[in-house]
Amino acid sequence: MRALVALLLLANLAFLALSRGWLQPWVGLSTQHEREPQRLAAQIEPTSVRVLPAAAASAAAATLCLQAGPFDATQIEAAEAALAALPPGSWRRVPVEDGSHGPAWALRVESADATLQRQLQGLALPGPNALFQPCPR
Repeated sequence: MRALVALLLLANLAFLALSRGWLQPWVGLSTQHEREPQRLAAQIEPTSVRVLPAAAASAAAATLCLQAGPFDATQIEAAEAALAALPPGSWRRVPVEDGSHGPAWALRVESADATLQRQLQGLALPGPNALFQPCPR
């Protein structure tokens, strides 16, 4: 029984030393350094994060990046002609690797709101990859 009491007393003393940070210089153990202040110091422009009202947040979530393709050299010309009806600067051509022979491109819309998404779905683009999908990350 005395051994059990002594063992519990030693365990309590060890936990007290750990929680007070007394073991940090010798064994590197401490509960005081669990908050990882180096992560807070490494933040890039933390003041640029803004909390939006619910209506603005749903509008921001409604805009997304969409991409169609890959298109080969002949398909990209026809696809760009179909996109000529969209507002200027709303889309761009980006090079992609599709594993086939020769160069390939995709058409990307960086911030498509609900109106632009409806316009994109109504377009007739050439090829099997003619549908606009969310952009790959």
